[in-house]
Amino acid sequence: MTTTLSSPPPSPLLARASSSSSASHHHMPLSVSNVANLFVKMRRHRSKAKAHHIESSSGDEPQTHPALQGAVSAEKIPLELHETFVCRDGVDTAKLLRAVRGALYQKALTYGANVLVDEQWTCTICGPRHRSDGSFKVYVHYSASAARSDRRDPQRPVSLDKARGVPGLMTILSRLD
Repeated sequence: MTTTLSSPPPSPLLARASSSSSASHHHMPLSVSNVANLFVKMRRHRSKAKAHHIESSSGDEPQTHPALQGAVSAEKIPLELHETFVCRDGVDTAKLLRAVRGALYQKALTYGANVLVDEQWTCTICGPRHRSDGSFKVYVHYSASAARSDRRDPQRPVSLDKARGVPGLMTILSRLD
């Protein structure tokens, strides 16, 4: 018994493309189903691209804790801090915000201030989609003004109820300034 192998016949599409005057233009036949499939693929890609980002913020306007309203010096020093965290197994945004606010408060103390007012924060969590180790990169921006008051600083970020995180037991792998 003799077996012979032969290659499949050439595709008529390839023959048509090579015989045309412009070989650099490859056309996909336009049909309703091809166009619909293209739109579905684009929508899936867009939703997947944004699905790994979780954004939250304290709001559009700076806020001062109610306990400090009307009990703050007129002189204020604007402060700002950008920090990046790499976390694994979850993201506890409230804890990260407390850490960044604490660093900002320590900076305020060096200027002779004892409270933070006009606070505002944003937090962006980039999910583990592109990281093989399953870690999350978290970007926190916190701004506030350092001031003096005869009242104690509340020692907690404003609008913590707006903080969105990722469920799980967070482990902070690194903290970058």
